[in-house]
Amino acid sequence: MTPPVLPHPTRPRGRRAVPTALAAVTALLLAGCAAAGGAAAPPTAAAGTTLRVGPLSTQNLLTLAVDDGLLGQHLADAGTGLEVTPPFAAFAPAAEALAAGHVDVVSGSTTAVVAALAGAPDLVVVAVEHDAGDTQGIVAHGDVPDVAALAGRSVAVNRGGTGEYLLRLALREAGLTPDDVTVRHLAPPDAASAFAAGRVDAWATWDQYLVGAQALPGVRTVALARDLASDNRTVHVTTRDVVERHPAAVAALYDALVAEADALRADPGRRTEAYRAAGADDRVATALGALATPDVRPADAGFAAELVRVAALYAEEGMVPGPVDVTGVAVDATRLAGGPDGGAGS
Repeated sequence: MTPPVLPHPTRPRGRRAVPTALAAVTALLLAGCAAAGGAAAPPTAAAGTTLRVGPLSTQNLLTLAVDDGLLGQHLADAGTGLEVTPPFAAFAPAAEALAAGHVDVVSGSTTAVVAALAGAPDLVVVAVEHDAGDTQGIVAHGDVPDVAALAGRSVAVNRGGTGEYLLRLALREAGLTPDDVTVRHLAPPDAASAFAAGRVDAWATWDQYLVGAQALPGVRTVALARDLASDNRTVHVTTRDVVERHPAAVAALYDALVAEADALRADPGRRTEAYRAAGADDRVATALGALATPDVRPADAGFAAELVRVAALYAEEGMVPGPVDVTGVAVDATRLAGGPDGGAGS
Protein backbone atom coordinates (compact mmCIF):
# COMPACT_ATOMS: atom_id res chain seq x y z
CA MET A 1 0.00 0.00 0.00
CA THR A 2 1.33 3.43 -0.92
CA PRO A 3 2.20 5.62 2.10
CA PRO A 4 -0.36 8.38 2.67
CA VAL A 5 0.86 11.65 1.21
CA LEU A 6 -0.02 14.57 3.43
CA PRO A 7 -0.64 18.09 2.12
CA HIS A 8 2.43 20.20 2.71
CA PRO A 9 2.09 23.87 3.67
CA THR A 10 3.89 26.89 1.02
CA ARG A 11 12.27 7.26 29.56
CA PRO A 12 12.22 4.32 30.11
CA ARG A 13 9.06 3.11 31.89
CA GLY A 14 8.54 4.18 35.48
CA ARG A 15 8.17 7.39 37.37
CA ARG A 16 10.52 10.26 36.75
CA ALA A 17 11.55 13.01 39.12
CA VAL A 18 10.70 16.57 38.13
CA PRO A 19 13.81 18.42 36.87
CA THR A 20 15.61 20.34 39.59
CA ALA A 21 14.46 23.78 38.43
CA LEU A 22 10.83 22.75 38.30
CA ALA A 23 11.04 21.04 41.68
CA ALA A 24 12.51 24.19 43.19
CA VAL A 25 9.75 26.32 41.71
CA THR A 26 7.09 23.92 42.94
CA ALA A 27 8.55 24.10 46.42
CA LEU A 28 8.66 27.90 46.33
CA LEU A 29 5.18 28.34 44.91
CA LEU A 30 3.57 25.74 47.13
CA ALA A 31 5.46 26.29 50.37
CA GLY A 32 3.07 25.87 53.21
CA CYS A 33 0.35 24.81 50.77
CA ALA A 34 2.00 23.60 48.14
CA ALA A 35 23.00 17.26 20.70
CA ALA A 36 22.96 17.64 17.82
CA GLY A 37 25.80 15.35 16.71
CA GLY A 38 28.03 15.39 13.66
CA ALA A 39 26.44 13.66 10.67
CA ALA A 40 23.04 13.45 12.30
CA ALA A 41 20.34 11.04 11.23
CA PRO A 42 17.57 12.58 9.14
CA PRO A 43 14.32 13.48 10.88
CA THR A 44 12.63 10.10 10.49
CA ALA A 45 11.65 7.34 12.85
CA ALA A 46 14.61 5.69 14.58
CA ALA A 47 16.37 2.80 12.90
CA GLY A 48 14.62 -0.54 13.02
CA THR A 49 11.20 -0.53 14.62
CA THR A 50 11.40 2.21 17.22
CA LEU A 51 9.41 5.35 17.91
CA ARG A 52 11.31 7.92 19.97
CA VAL A 53 9.10 9.86 22.37
CA GLY A 54 10.01 13.04 24.21
CA PRO A 55 7.38 13.57 26.95
CA LEU A 56 6.86 16.80 28.84
CA SER A 57 7.50 16.99 32.57
CA THR A 58 3.79 17.67 33.10
CA GLN A 59 1.53 14.66 33.58
CA ASN A 60 -0.46 14.84 30.37
CA LEU A 61 -1.81 11.71 28.70
CA LEU A 62 1.36 11.03 26.73
CA THR A 63 3.54 11.23 29.84
CA LEU A 64 1.15 8.95 31.74
CA ALA A 65 0.96 6.46 28.87
CA VAL A 66 4.75 6.28 28.78
CA ASP A 67 5.04 5.76 32.52
CA ASP A 68 2.38 3.10 32.95
CA GLY A 69 3.38 1.12 29.88
CA LEU A 70 0.25 1.62 27.77
CA LEU A 71 2.18 3.33 24.99
CA GLY A 72 4.83 0.62 24.91
CA GLN A 73 2.14 -2.06 24.81
CA HIS A 74 0.22 -0.50 21.93
CA LEU A 75 3.38 0.13 19.93
CA ALA A 76 4.56 -3.44 20.54
CA ASP A 77 1.23 -4.74 19.27
CA ALA A 78 1.90 -2.72 16.11
CA GLY A 79 5.41 -4.15 15.79
CA THR A 80 7.13 -0.96 16.95
CA GLY A 81 9.54 -0.43 19.82
CA LEU A 82 9.66 2.56 22.14
CA GLU A 83 12.50 4.81 23.24
CA VAL A 84 11.85 7.62 25.72
CA THR A 85 14.05 10.67 26.25
CA PRO A 86 14.34 12.56 29.53
CA PRO A 87 11.32 14.85 29.86
CA PHE A 88 11.27 18.28 28.29
CA ALA A 89 10.27 21.22 30.48
CA ALA A 90 8.51 22.99 27.60
CA PHE A 91 7.46 22.54 23.99
CA ALA A 92 10.10 24.87 22.49
CA PRO A 93 13.11 22.61 23.21
CA ALA A 94 11.01 19.55 22.40
CA ALA A 95 10.09 21.03 19.01
CA GLU A 96 13.74 21.80 18.32
CA ALA A 97 14.64 18.17 19.03
CA LEU A 98 11.77 17.03 16.83
CA ALA A 99 12.79 19.28 13.93
CA ALA A 100 16.39 18.08 14.26
CA GLY A 101 15.30 14.45 14.03
CA HIS A 102 16.37 13.49 17.56
CA VAL A 103 12.85 12.52 18.68
CA ASP A 104 9.72 11.48 16.78
CA VAL A 105 6.83 12.49 19.07
CA VAL A 106 6.41 15.31 21.59
CA SER A 107 3.57 17.17 23.33
CA GLY A 108 2.67 20.82 23.51
CA SER A 109 -0.21 23.21 23.04
CA THR A 110 -1.99 24.60 20.00
CA THR A 111 -0.42 27.98 20.68
CA ALA A 112 3.08 26.55 20.97
CA VAL A 113 2.66 24.73 17.67
CA VAL A 114 1.54 27.92 15.90
CA ALA A 115 4.52 29.81 17.32
CA ALA A 116 6.90 27.03 16.22
CA LEU A 117 5.58 26.55 12.69
CA ALA A 118 7.57 29.40 11.19
CA GLY A 119 10.82 27.67 12.11
CA ALA A 120 9.67 24.06 11.76
CA PRO A 121 7.01 23.82 9.02
CA ASP A 122 7.16 20.01 8.99
CA LEU A 123 5.29 19.74 12.33
CA VAL A 124 1.93 17.99 12.38
CA VAL A 125 -0.60 17.37 15.16
CA VAL A 126 -1.95 13.81 15.39
CA ALA A 127 -3.95 13.81 18.65
CA VAL A 128 -5.82 16.45 20.62
CA GLU A 129 -6.84 16.48 24.29
CA HIS A 130 -10.21 18.08 25.04
CA ASP A 131 -10.74 19.08 28.67
CA ALA A 132 -13.28 21.12 30.62
CA GLY A 133 -11.47 24.39 29.98
CA ASP A 134 -10.29 24.67 33.59
CA THR A 135 -6.63 23.74 33.22
CA GLN A 136 -5.59 27.15 31.85
CA GLY A 137 -6.42 30.55 33.22
CA ILE A 138 -5.46 33.91 34.67
CA VAL A 139 -4.94 34.33 38.41
CA ALA A 140 -4.49 37.60 40.27
CA HIS A 141 -3.91 38.86 43.76
CA GLY A 142 -7.05 39.72 45.70
CA ASP A 143 -7.29 43.41 44.82
CA VAL A 144 -7.83 42.50 41.15
CA PRO A 145 -11.45 41.30 40.93
CA ASP A 146 -11.75 40.72 37.19
CA VAL A 147 -10.05 41.05 33.82
CA ALA A 148 -11.09 44.69 33.38
CA ALA A 149 -9.24 45.50 36.61
CA LEU A 150 -5.98 44.34 35.03
CA ALA A 151 -5.68 47.80 33.43
CA GLY A 152 -2.56 49.41 34.82
CA ARG A 153 -1.41 46.15 36.40
CA SER A 154 1.50 43.81 35.66
CA VAL A 155 0.79 40.38 34.19
CA ALA A 156 3.28 37.54 33.79
CA VAL A 157 3.04 35.40 30.65
CA ASN A 158 5.25 33.02 28.73
CA ARG A 159 6.16 34.80 25.51
CA GLY A 160 4.21 33.55 22.50
CA GLY A 161 2.67 30.61 24.36
CA THR A 162 -0.42 29.69 26.35
CA GLY A 163 -0.09 32.53 28.84
CA GLU A 164 0.28 35.30 26.30
CA TYR A 165 -2.54 33.85 24.19
CA LEU A 166 -4.90 33.77 27.18
CA LEU A 167 -4.01 37.33 28.12
CA ARG A 168 -4.63 38.60 24.59
CA LEU A 169 -8.03 36.86 24.51
CA ALA A 170 -8.95 38.29 27.92
CA LEU A 171 -7.89 41.82 27.01
CA ARG A 172 -9.90 41.69 23.80
CA GLU A 173 -12.99 40.60 25.69
CA ALA A 174 -12.57 43.39 28.23
CA GLY A 175 -12.00 46.04 25.56
CA LEU A 176 -8.37 46.49 26.57
CA THR A 177 -5.10 46.23 24.65
CA PRO A 178 -1.64 45.01 25.68
CA ASP A 179 -0.70 48.69 26.10
CA ASP A 180 -3.18 48.90 28.96
CA VAL A 181 -1.18 46.45 31.09
CA THR A 182 2.47 45.84 31.85
CA VAL A 183 3.26 42.50 30.23
CA ARG A 184 6.12 40.63 31.89
CA HIS A 185 7.52 37.89 29.68
CA LEU A 186 8.72 35.25 32.12
CA ALA A 187 9.32 31.52 31.87
CA PRO A 188 6.89 29.63 34.14
CA PRO A 189 9.42 28.98 36.95
CA ASP A 190 10.36 32.67 37.06
CA ALA A 191 6.71 33.70 36.82
CA ALA A 192 5.87 31.38 39.71
CA SER A 193 8.45 33.06 41.90
CA ALA A 194 7.43 36.56 40.85
CA PHE A 195 3.73 35.91 41.41
CA ALA A 196 4.19 34.19 44.77
CA ALA A 197 6.32 37.12 45.96
CA GLY A 198 3.84 39.72 44.70
CA ARG A 199 6.24 41.19 42.16
CA VAL A 200 3.54 40.83 39.48
CA ASP A 201 -0.17 41.42 39.99
CA ALA A 202 -1.45 38.60 37.79
CA TRP A 203 -0.30 35.53 35.90
CA ALA A 204 -1.71 33.74 32.86
CA THR A 205 -0.70 30.10 33.14
CA TRP A 206 -1.78 26.47 33.08
CA ASP A 207 -1.79 23.01 34.64
CA GLN A 208 0.17 22.57 37.89
CA TYR A 209 1.29 26.21 37.78
CA LEU A 210 -2.33 27.37 37.68
CA VAL A 211 -3.51 25.03 40.43
CA GLY A 212 -0.51 25.88 42.59
CA ALA A 213 -1.14 29.61 42.21
CA GLN A 214 -4.85 29.16 42.97
CA ALA A 215 -3.85 27.60 46.29
CA LEU A 216 -1.93 30.69 47.42
CA PRO A 217 -3.63 32.90 50.05
CA GLY A 218 -5.61 35.83 48.68
CA VAL A 219 -5.41 34.70 45.05
CA ARG A 220 -8.48 34.65 42.83
CA THR A 221 -9.07 33.24 39.37
CA VAL A 222 -10.22 36.06 37.10
CA ALA A 223 -10.68 33.95 33.96
CA LEU A 224 -10.43 30.35 32.85
CA ALA A 225 -9.89 29.16 29.29
CA ARG A 226 -13.56 28.24 28.99
CA ASP A 227 -14.58 31.79 29.92
CA LEU A 228 -12.51 33.14 27.04
CA ALA A 229 -13.65 30.75 24.29
CA SER A 230 -10.05 29.57 24.06
CA ASP A 231 -9.05 27.33 21.15
CA ASN A 232 -5.82 26.32 22.88
CA ARG A 233 -5.51 22.60 23.63
CA THR A 234 -2.92 20.05 24.66
CA VAL A 235 -1.74 18.40 21.46
CA HIS A 236 0.58 15.56 20.50
CA VAL A 237 2.95 16.34 17.69
CA THR A 238 5.20 14.54 15.23
CA THR A 239 6.57 15.35 11.77
CA ARG A 240 5.07 14.86 8.35
CA ASP A 241 7.93 12.50 7.50
CA VAL A 242 7.23 10.20 10.46
CA VAL A 243 3.53 10.02 9.60
CA GLU A 244 4.21 9.25 5.96
CA ARG A 245 6.78 6.54 6.72
CA HIS A 246 5.19 5.00 9.82
CA PRO A 247 1.43 5.59 9.68
CA ALA A 248 0.46 2.47 11.64
CA ALA A 249 2.88 3.35 14.43
CA VAL A 250 1.30 6.82 14.68
CA ALA A 251 -2.14 5.20 14.71
CA ALA A 252 -0.98 2.96 17.59
CA LEU A 253 0.24 6.06 19.43
CA TYR A 254 -3.21 7.59 19.05
CA ASP A 255 -4.90 4.41 20.30
CA ALA A 256 -2.61 4.37 23.35
CA LEU A 257 -3.62 7.93 24.23
CA VAL A 258 -7.30 6.98 23.98
CA ALA A 259 -6.65 3.96 26.21
CA GLU A 260 -4.84 6.18 28.73
CA ALA A 261 -7.80 8.57 28.88
CA ASP A 262 -10.13 5.61 29.46
CA ALA A 263 -7.88 4.24 32.22
CA LEU A 264 -7.68 7.64 33.88
CA ARG A 265 -11.45 8.04 33.74
CA ALA A 266 -11.84 4.68 35.47
CA ASP A 267 -9.24 5.55 38.12
CA PRO A 268 -8.71 9.33 38.50
CA GLY A 269 -6.27 8.67 41.34
CA ARG A 270 -3.69 7.65 38.76
CA ARG A 271 -3.14 11.30 37.87
CA THR A 272 -2.96 12.39 41.50
CA GLU A 273 -0.31 9.79 42.22
CA ALA A 274 1.61 10.73 39.07
CA TYR A 275 1.81 14.39 40.09
CA ARG A 276 2.70 13.45 43.65
CA ALA A 277 5.47 11.13 42.40
CA ALA A 278 6.73 13.94 40.18
CA GLY A 279 7.16 16.21 43.22
CA ALA A 280 3.91 18.19 43.43
CA ASP A 281 2.57 19.25 46.81
CA ASP A 282 -0.18 16.93 48.09
CA ARG A 283 -2.92 19.54 47.86
CA VAL A 284 -1.92 20.51 44.33
CA ALA A 285 -1.66 16.88 43.24
CA THR A 286 -5.11 16.20 44.69
CA ALA A 287 -6.60 19.24 42.97
CA LEU A 288 -5.10 18.24 39.65
CA GLY A 289 -6.38 14.70 40.05
CA ALA A 290 -9.88 16.02 40.70
CA LEU A 291 -10.06 17.82 37.35
CA ALA A 292 -12.24 16.20 34.69
CA THR A 293 -10.42 13.62 32.60
CA PRO A 294 -9.61 14.91 29.11
CA ASP A 295 -10.91 13.14 26.03
CA VAL A 296 -8.60 12.29 23.16
CA ARG A 297 -9.91 13.22 19.74
CA PRO A 298 -8.42 13.21 16.25
CA ALA A 299 -6.83 16.28 14.74
CA ASP A 300 -9.82 16.53 12.43
CA ALA A 301 -11.53 19.34 10.53
CA GLY A 302 -12.84 20.83 13.77
CA PHE A 303 -9.35 21.07 15.20
CA ALA A 304 -8.01 22.41 11.90
CA ALA A 305 -10.53 25.27 12.20
CA GLU A 306 -9.36 25.99 15.76
CA LEU A 307 -5.78 26.06 14.52
CA VAL A 308 -6.72 28.61 11.86
CA ARG A 309 -8.32 30.85 14.49
CA VAL A 310 -5.29 30.69 16.78
CA ALA A 311 -2.94 31.44 13.88
CA ALA A 312 -5.13 34.40 12.85
CA LEU A 313 -5.06 35.87 16.36
CA TYR A 314 -1.28 35.53 16.50
CA ALA A 315 -0.95 37.43 13.24
CA GLU A 316 -3.51 40.09 14.20
CA GLU A 317 -1.85 40.68 17.56
CA GLY A 318 1.64 40.88 16.06
CA MET A 319 2.80 37.85 18.06
CA VAL A 320 4.41 36.39 14.91
CA PRO A 321 6.21 38.21 12.09
CA GLY A 322 3.48 37.43 9.56
CA PRO A 323 0.66 35.03 8.71
CA VAL A 324 1.24 31.41 9.75
CA ASP A 325 0.24 28.76 7.20
CA VAL A 326 -1.40 25.89 9.08
CA THR A 327 -2.51 23.99 5.98
CA GLY A 328 -2.13 20.25 6.52
CA VAL A 329 -0.90 20.57 10.11
CA ALA A 330 -3.93 18.68 11.45
CA VAL A 331 -3.60 14.97 10.62
CA ASP A 332 -6.39 12.56 11.57
CA ALA A 333 -4.52 9.57 13.05
CA THR A 334 -7.64 7.41 12.96
CA ARG A 335 -7.25 7.26 9.19
CA LEU A 336 -3.64 6.06 9.24
CA ALA A 337 -3.87 2.40 10.32
CA GLY A 338 -2.60 -0.24 7.89
CA GLY A 339 0.34 1.73 6.54
CA PRO A 340 3.06 0.18 4.38
CA ASP A 341 5.17 -0.96 7.32
CA GLY A 342 2.28 -2.79 8.98
CA GLY A 343 2.77 -0.59 12.01
CA ALA A 344 6.52 -1.09 12.23
CA GLY A 345 9.32 1.35 11.77
CA SER A 346 11.58 1.25 8.73
